[in-house]
Amino acid sequence: MSSKVDRPGDVRGAGGSLGWGHRFVNAAMRTLYFGRIPVLDLGEAGHALREGSASRDRSAHRVLRPRPRLIVSSHRNGAIDGHQVLAAFPQAQFLISIQLVRSWFLRLFIAGIPVVRPKDVERYNLDPASVASPVEAGCAHLRRGGDLGIFPEASSEWGHRPQPYKPGAARIACTLIDEGIDLEVIPVGLFYSTPDRFRSRAEVVCGTAVTIPARNGKDRSTWEGEVASAIGSGLDEVSVNCPDEQSFERIQAEALEDARSSASAPASFASAFLHQQKVVCQGERPGQVAQGRDAPPTRVDSAEVEVPARRFPVLRAIGFALMWLFAPVLAAGAFAGSRADGRNTVTFFRLLGGFAAVMVWVPVLVVAAFFWPLVIGIGTVSAVCGWLLLGLNRFRL
Repeated sequence: MSSKVDRPGDVRGAGGSLGWGHRFVNAAMRTLYFGRIPVLDLGEAGHALREGSASRDRSAHRVLRPRPRLIVSSHRNGAIDGHQVLAAFPQAQFLISIQLVRSWFLRLFIAGIPVVRPKDVERYNLDPASVASPVEAGCAHLRRGGDLGIFPEASSEWGHRPQPYKPGAARIACTLIDEGIDLEVIPVGLFYSTPDRFRSRAEVVCGTAVTIPARNGKDRSTWEGEVASAIGSGLDEVSVNCPDEQSFERIQAEALEDARSSASAPASFASAFLHQQKVVCQGERPGQVAQGRDAPPTRVDSAEVEVPARRFPVLRAIGFALMWLFAPVLAAGAFAGSRADGRNTVTFFRLLGGFAAVMVWVPVLVVAAFFWPLVIGIGTVSAVCGWLLLGLNRFRL
C-alpha cells in the first residue's frame, strides 16, 4: 500500500516544496490555457483593493520566509484550481484526493500529499492502519516549515457562493498552535471570468492573514469552532460569495466589462468582481462607493442593470483558425472537455486531452520541421498570433 499512497505525496527537503518538474508543467499548462495569472495581494500590500491598485505576487518574499503557512483557497474549477494557487505560492504542497494520483498519466502533472478517505480505503483495497488522516498529513508537512494548500470546500462547484467549509483547516491550525508553532493562515480567492473557455481570465486574490482567536482556556471543540468561523470569514472576504445566482451573473458580467474597458492591470477582473459584490451585499449603489459618498446605502435590485454577454464569435474563430498547426491538440482538448460531468471540470478534462495530444503531436512536428521547416515555422508563428489574439483585453472572455 505504501508504494501507492506515499510515493505521489512524497515530500523531500526542507519545507517539502513541490518538485520543480511539476511546478514547470503546471505553470506551462495554466499559462497556455489561460495566459498569465495575475495575483492581487491584499495582505502586506495593504489597501490595494480599496484604492483600485493591484500588487504583483511577491513570490521571492514568500519563499524566503521560514514561517509555515496554511493556504486556504476557494474551490471553483476542479483540479485546475491547484494550478492557480501555485501562481501565487509556487512552493506550496497540497492535500489532494488519492484518486488524482492513482494513474501514471495524472502523476505527470499532479502531485501532492494524498488524502485517503474512508471510502477510498475500501475502493482501492488499502490497509487502514497505514493510512494517515488528512489532518495528520497536513500537520506533518507544516511542521517541516512548508506551505500547505487546502480547499476547505473539499470539492469544487461553479456557483454563486462557496459550499459549506469542512473543519479540517481549523483542526490543522489548532493542532499546530497548541504545539507552539507560529502558523500563518492565508485565505485565497480564485476568479474565472468564464471557467470553461480557452484563454478566459483567471486571477488569484490573496487576502490578509486570518487572525486566529486565542484559546483562553476554552475546550478544544469550542475553540476549533471559533477558528473555523474566522477562517471561513476570511475566505468569504476574498471569494465569490454572492446572495443569489442572479446577482452572481450580473456581477460577473459587469466585472468582465470593467476589465475589458480598463487599461491592462494584473487583477482588474478580480478586483472589479469583489467591488461589485461588496456593492450588492451592502445594498449600495456603485456610484456611491466609487465617489466615496457618505449618503445612506440604497438597496439595489440585482436585476436593475442588464449587461449583455459579449462572445465575439468571429474574432475567436479567427484566433482558433490561426492555430491550425495545433488543430489535433485543440480537437483532443475539445473532445475531452465534452466528456466533463459539469462546468467546473471542463477545463481539467480539456487539459487532460490536450496534454495527451501534445505528447504525440509535438514530436511529430519536431520531425516534420526537418522536412518542411518553412511550413512548420509559419504555422508556429501563426499559432502564436492566434493565441495572442484570443487573449486581447478588449474582447477576452
